[in-house]
Amino acid sequence: MTRLIARRALVPSTATVSVGIVIGLVGVLLDSLGIWRFGLLVTVAAFPPLCYALVHRALQASDDQLASTHRAGYQLALFHVAEGLLGPVAPPDGGEDVGQGTRQRTAAAGALPDNVRPFRARDDEEDNRKAV
Repeated sequence: MTRLIARRALVPSTATVSVGIVIGLVGVLLDSLGIWRFGLLVTVAAFPPLCYALVHRALQASDDQLASTHRAGYQLALFHVAEGLLGPVAPPDGGEDVGQGTRQRTAAAGALPDNVRPFRARDDEEDNRKAV
């Protein structure tokens, strides 16, 4: 029910705010305090439904964006996993490095990739750090 109200409140509340501003400006130009107050009352009364409709609309847009971002992130993660599992592919013409192969490092063997720095020393390594 609230979604229906939020969708239908945007146009009428925007029109009411516009009409209230026009009435208020007419009251200022005619130097009529009563007309100006009525225009101000109409404008102020139309702001809560307008704010409600705009906030609901902004939340709906962010939900759609969140779903889209989640899908894109999931696809990117699958791509990275596939690249890591497949490893480097030999060039189609044979290339120079075809016979040498690449050394696969595994975490089970205890070797870490070059770009990974452990937070603490491994069991087989001596810890040379000292507290200052």
